[in-house]
Amino acid sequence: MEKQTLGRYEIAAELGRGAMGTVYQARDPRINRTVAIKTIHVRGASAEEEKEFLDRFFREAQAAGKLAHPGIVTVYDVGEDEASKTPYIVMEYIAGATLEAMSQKGIALPMALDLTRQLAEALHYAHAQGIVHRDIKPANIIVTDEGRAKITDFGVAKLTVSEFTQTGQVLGTPSYMSPEQLGGGKIDGRSDLFSLGVTLYILLTGAKPFSGETVSAITFKVAYQEPTPATQLNAALNPDYDYVLQRALAKEAEERYRNGKEFAADLEDL
Repeated sequence: MEKQTLGRYEIAAELGRGAMGTVYQARDPRINRTVAIKTIHVRGASAEEEKEFLDRFFREAQAAGKLAHPGIVTVYDVGEDEASKTPYIVMEYIAGATLEAMSQKGIALPMALDLTRQLAEALHYAHAQGIVHRDIKPANIIVTDEGRAKITDFGVAKLTVSEFTQTGQVLGTPSYMSPEQLGGGKIDGRSDLFSLGVTLYILLTGAKPFSGETVSAITFKVAYQEPTPATQLNAALNPDYDYVLQRALAKEAEERYRNGKEFAADLEDL
């Protein structure tokens, strides 16, 4: 049987499938390296829109490719398969579990804090390079067997959130989005820190701070309602945890942590 390929890469296995595309484990035959490849579905209304999308996809991937940090999955390459015209992004392959899978089993408090601190530091680095992720959530975080948290999908998330919302399908996850992102406003790194605050809340309590049956119900809560204090849901937490979460989840960006380093420092003190 002929090997299935994408560009020069040999597909070994499918790792996951989402609204945006499919993720494969693959091999780069040129240097015999195992990689992860994410294909991107292009569903523009016109050829012109599709071209614009592709141009932006390559630009975003190039920007993400400049990021080199232990807490960020490295982008190696980007391309378009000649035969199928499928655009793809090639990344470091990380053996591990997503934070989403781990959180469903429950994560011990010290580990939850350590992973969140690592993520805050990785975001601090990316934001200092002028790159905002836009879709920080447990499914986009891989934890290695050594307990190292790595953020994936830099360079892809921006396209996800902005591109396909007109189909009535919000692909960025509204439960994790900041009020300014849901409102279509201008966002910066503090929006990612809000999403990290949502993630921390879930790790500490097992519940989402903003939940609802519909996108509009969730959006309303994110914009106007304060979440239940985490200490009411987990008796092991002291009021300092409520302070950190309140600051991370402030409705106004000005009231949040200014950067990931500040957030990480407070997590260190808990």
